[in-house]
Amino acid sequence: MATFNYYKVFYFAAFFKSFSKAAEVLYSNQPNVARSINRLESELGCKLFVRSNRGVTLTPEGEALYRHVAAAYDALSAGEKELAEMQGLKTGSVAIGASETALSLFLLDRIEQFHHKYPGVHLKIRNSQTLHTYHALENGQVDFAVITAPLDASKEFRKEAIYQFQEVLIGGRQFDRYAGQKLSIQDLAKLPLIGLTKTSS
Repeated sequence: MATFNYYKVFYFAAFFKSFSKAAEVLYSNQPNVARSINRLESELGCKLFVRSNRGVTLTPEGEALYRHVAAAYDALSAGEKELAEMQGLKTGSVAIGASETALSLFLLDRIEQFHHKYPGVHLKIRNSQTLHTYHALENGQVDFAVITAPLDASKEFRKEAIYQFQEVLIGGRQFDRYAGQKLSIQDLAKLPLIGLTKTSS
């Protein structure tokens, strides 16, 4: 029997008649959705979707399956909602990805506040460079990430600016003549700089 996750992917793909929209809702990507649908079709031994440039439509077999899956998914969602309301965030776990800067400037205080309010919820913090943290989000290793911009994130993720800070360039006395001046990136690049690695923001 196919796993529930395949039926969940099928449900959203059929509901939106779009693999890309299903991927967006599931915080996944279109290739993963297509793979899940292909595996489900293989296990069931029939085609569920007709694919075209304008999207996807259900086959007769797909429409028959969707009626049952939709009813089952709605019932499961209602059950999860009821349990969540009963528990009030008393248990569970959340995996958070955070870059060094985001963790120190923004996240630590809020993690402490959350822990005091919901002591039964286990928080797993994955601390790494921005790019590595973003890859962890892509691979499903964290539930959400707090990272330093700028970063060209995939459209499958929703981005939100939550904190702003200003970095200060520090130099020795031999660079006093630059104090108070506005220098372009090109001008700064000509100076001897010590910075982080290329993969860090």
